[in-house]
Amino acid sequence: MNFSLTEDEVRVDLHDETNEGWNGDYNSDDPDDQLLLRFDISYQGEPVDNASYCTQIPANISEQQANKILRLIMQEVKSSVIGGVSIKKKCEYLSWISL
Repeated sequence: MNFSLTEDEVRVDLHDETNEGWNGDYNSDDPDDQLLLRFDISYQGEPVDNASYCTQIPANISEQQANKILRLIMQEVKSSVIGGVSIKKKCEYLSWISL
């Protein structure tokens, strides 16, 4: 699953490609574990430093939910990314995002 949003050459991706769960790698044998989504941010096609974090969002969300989350992340980081300002702290904060 991969969702993305691009505005003014800032791109936010929300995906489950890294197979992350509540305690590191997702364990499908653990009934308490869940596959979680990670967000990555890039600008002009290049990854932004310190802008890839796992979230507390389960991977089985709807496209509508994913679009709301993407819009929220974009709103928080876009101006800083374009302005060349570090977004590390913002991304650390956003990693706590949940439904």
